[in-house]
Amino acid sequence: MGILVHDDWSLDRRGQRAQARHREKIKEAIRGNLADIVSHHDIILSDGKRTVRIPVKQLDEPHFRYDYGKQKHAGQGPGQQGQSIGKAIPGPSAPGAGAGDQPGEHNLEVDVTLEEIEDALFSELCLPNLKDKPQTKNIMTDGFDFTDIRNKGIRSNIDRKRTLIEALRRSKNKGHRLTITEDDLRFKTWEDTVRPETGAVVIAMMDVSGSMGASEKYVARTFFFWMEKFLKKQYSHVDMRYLVHHTEAYETNKDTFYTVRESGGTLCSSVFQAAKDLIQSDYPPELWNIYLMYVSDGDNLFSDNERTVTLIGELCNVASMIGYLEVNSYSRTTVLSKAVESLHQPEFRWTSITDNKQILNALRLFFQRKEVTSA
Repeated sequence: MGILVHDDWSLDRRGQRAQARHREKIKEAIRGNLADIVSHHDIILSDGKRTVRIPVKQLDEPHFRYDYGKQKHAGQGPGQQGQSIGKAIPGPSAPGAGAGDQPGEHNLEVDVTLEEIEDALFSELCLPNLKDKPQTKNIMTDGFDFTDIRNKGIRSNIDRKRTLIEALRRSKNKGHRLTITEDDLRFKTWEDTVRPETGAVVIAMMDVSGSMGASEKYVARTFFFWMEKFLKKQYSHVDMRYLVHHTEAYETNKDTFYTVRESGGTLCSSVFQAAKDLIQSDYPPELWNIYLMYVSDGDNLFSDNERTVTLIGELCNVASMIGYLEVNSYSRTTVLSKAVESLHQPEFRWTSITDNKQILNALRLFFQRKEVTSA
């Protein structure tokens, strides 16, 4: 009688399984620390190559753990059914609970790249209500399409199926055994393709008046930083335009947008009027998906509220989404928040946050999938 021997090859893959578990632990730690990571100021000041250190529980290889408490266990000594074996040894003391006598958990700090953070953060985000529009321009994509077969080319592009067919045809016609010669080789060739893309523009608008303190401006710039990262990660081509305002609004470039410091009073309607003028001149709604994102502390000249709300309502008729993020450190009722409560258009979304750790929730609110129903 033969003997069948089965080798457990899984024992040779313990290292690979441990590495896979460790990678999953890192992903879990990133997801659990996203709010803190998003508010990390060092990332914003970096050149995109910054790594962040996050705590991850250490994973040990399976091993026997000795019972230092010398408790009784099942199978040791006399006993009866239902009898309690013993009490569990208390775990590590909670932080701040005084000195303990038990070992603590093993935590390691690991470096994660900005790309890993972006993968976890942006996987659930999108531009809401993005619709197909007549194409405004053709975009040359990075990809290519194999469109033809030729008898000359580079070896890495050999079409094995076509090559074998040619060899079979030639060998059969000549009555020879199957061989493959240089004349039988067939190569795939490609062409760079021009694909049209749906036009989308995001107009970033920020209040830079005197009421916006250093902390409010920092939160605003942090939000716009991650918004731009999301757009670049998820979409190949999205136009960005930048508007700032105090009592007057004006367009600026990206670098100035993130560094400008202004003072003076606040007229919120000025920036919405500037956005309206920009759309009328450069972005016809029938050709573009239009998104407006405005960040302010909620202060506004009281007499300007009616005009501001009217302009937002008019812009809702041409925009796919208008977002208003209010940086409100003291959770007070502001002039502008009270005014926009009367707006009920589905394209308009707004929320208030107190600090930069709530930026993650704001991103999820503005850039979640939420279709606008046609009237």
